[in-house]
This record gives sequence, structure tokens and C-alpha cells, in this order.
Amino acid sequence: VIYASQSVVPVFSPLDLFASGEQGAWYDPSDLSTMFQDRAGTTPVTADGQTVGKILDKSGRGNHAVALSDAARPLYKTSGGLHWMQFDGVDDSLSTAAINFTSTDKMSVFGGVRKNSAFDSILVELGPTTLSTAGSFYVGSDLFASTTWDATLRGSSSTPGAYVTGYTTPVTSILSVLFDIAQTTIDDEIKWRIDGVAKIATTSGATSGTGNFSNNALNIAMRESGILAFNCRIYSLIVLGRLATTQEITDTETWVNTKTGAY
Repeated sequence: VIYASQSVVPVFSPLDLFASGEQGAWYDPSDLSTMFQDRAGTTPVTADGQTVGKILDKSGRGNHAVALSDAARPLYKTSGGLHWMQFDGVDDSLSTAAINFTSTDKMSVFGGVRKNSAFDSILVELGPTTLSTAGSFYVGSDLFASTTWDATLRGSSSTPGAYVTGYTTPVTSILSVLFDIAQTTIDDEIKWRIDGVAKIATTSGATSGTGNFSNNALNIAMRESGILAFNCRIYSLIVLGRLATTQEITDTETWVNTKTGAY
């Protein structure tokens, strides 16, 4: 019984991030109802070790992610109450149809991830390549130096990078990256948080330029061209087409931690 003098504290869900119609995607391997063994989405995932040919986007935007081929399907794995998609670092990957982010120059990315090998790898990238595609970004591992988590951004003219070091493989991390093309320094264009703590990143290159993000696919665990495959576990992945607020960042990191047990 709840009396008039009592209040109910709402339980946070990443769906709250999309309450105003924001573009983006939310993938949650702990929710078996969102995963299918086949790329067509007809055979549900029901048990440890089954392939994931398709995972549904829980943001409400319909940006479902599909394996590029049967051989590219990651595995659903579960142990100790945790659930994840296991990518082999060879050809496993997922991608969406083009997502129209052209109305925003800001992006928030949250991931619960375990990197299993120290190779240059993409966790998630908007578009075919951040090196030359205007309005794109990536978050990845060891692309600048060993033991790093990395991010790059591309606006109208350049591709700045920002990385944080000290994350020796294997390591499970809760990653939060805030991108803002409108800023005038790389430190403000790319902001890092890991395991709930703001990080001072090492930066390189020139600021990204101007403009908004692009209308391109999200590519997960590999670049669109088939390189930079990631040997990793993905416990959670959220891409939000705006900057999350301070409270939303805290709430999201706390939620992701329940899926990874990173801290």
C-alpha cells in the first residue's frame, strides 16, 4: 500500500533517454526477447552459445542491428547472471540500416564492454570510416596505443582523436563518450568517462570542423570495410543523438554496471 505522504522513486531505464523522440539505438543482450539466431529474425535466441543474427533496438527508433552474413554472427553467452554478445575478432559484426543523425551535432555513447585482445578494434562506428566521412565517430580499443580505449570524431574538415590509457587486456569497462562537433577544442569535442569517472584524455589532430552528424549505418565490432574487428564481449550498447545530462550519465552508467559488474 502506498499512502499519500509517500512517494515512489521511478526506476531508471535507458528508454528514458529517448523520451523526447531522440534518434539513436539501445541494444541489451540481457533481454533474450530482442535476439534472434537468424538474420531474418524468425528464430529466437533461447540458450547460451546460440548465434545472434539480429538484435532489436529497444530505443523505440527501430534501428535493429543485423549480422552481415551467417558467418559474421556473434554468439549469445551467459554466465554468473551476466549476458553478452561474444564477437570473435575475425569476422563477427552487426550493422544497422542508415540512421539519420543530420539534425544534431552532439552524440552520447555508452557501452558495457570487455576487450579480450590487444588489437586495433572498432566497438561502434557511425558511417564507413571516421577518417574521411563527415559527421561520423568511432569508439574503439588500442587504435592509438596498447592498453587504450579510443575515440575519434569527424566534422567538416578533420578527425581529432582522444584516448585514455591503462586498460590492459583482458578488461571490462563501462565506457561513456560525449561528442560535440560545435566545440572549439578537442578536449571539449570528445569527453571520456570510464567506470563512472571522468578521464583526462590524450588528444591528437586538429578540431573536427563544423556541421552535424551524418545519415549512415552504425557498425558494431568491425569497420564497414571488414577491418578492425573486435574480439570482445558487449554487455550493453547505447547510442543517443544528443548530449546526455549529468544525471542521465550517472543513471545510465549505474544501469550499465548492473549488466557488467565492472565496479
